Amino acid sequence: MPRAAVLSAVLALLANCAAPDTTQGTGKLSDLFATPEWAKFNNSKPTAQQRAITPDDLVSADGRCAGTPDVVTAQATPEGANAPETASDAQSGQGAIPPVLSGIALAMTECQVVQRTGFPDRVDIGAEGGTRVTTVTVTHGTSPGLYRFRGGRLVSIERVDVPAPARPAKSTKAKKSSQAPIRGTQQ
Repeated sequence: MPRAAVLSAVLALLANCAAPDTTQGTGKLSDLFATPEWAKFNNSKPTAQQRAITPDDLVSADGRCAGTPDVVTAQATPEGANAPETASDAQSGQGAIPPVLSGIALAMTECQVVQRTGFPDRVDIGAEGGTRVTTVTVTHGTSPGLYRFRGGRLVSIERVDVPAPARPAKSTKAKKSSQAPIRGTQQ
């Protein structure tokens, strides 16, 4: 019997620990289901992804990032020619920066976005109240758009009109029509 008494005493103590604190005097049933302070979203705390912006995270006026190499590795093209030797030569095509295959999200740095979109078509850099404001326009690749940055971080993405790819010209040769008999029929 002493075991049963000890067990019931322990259960009574545990039941008191799990019960809500009614000494506060709020008396609202909704307070039992309120989200605690530690579980509420607070965007003022810097996260690991929102580290401080460094000059390496910013795009220059010519569309390059500080960590971008000036020399592009030579790659064979379908015509057999070599790829451009320098990044400035590559500006006429897709770009010197090989795009990273992943999505684009708000609060990314300028260089993170440029790495994902490829070389930008246009970069506008200005200042508004002492804060760097950058607009990057990309009209090619998998993520064309108008990307706006404040303080080095992406704040908005807008769609841009992308020209339709050129359709190949139809050949002027007349198609040969085959007059072959259909199988299984007699002639």
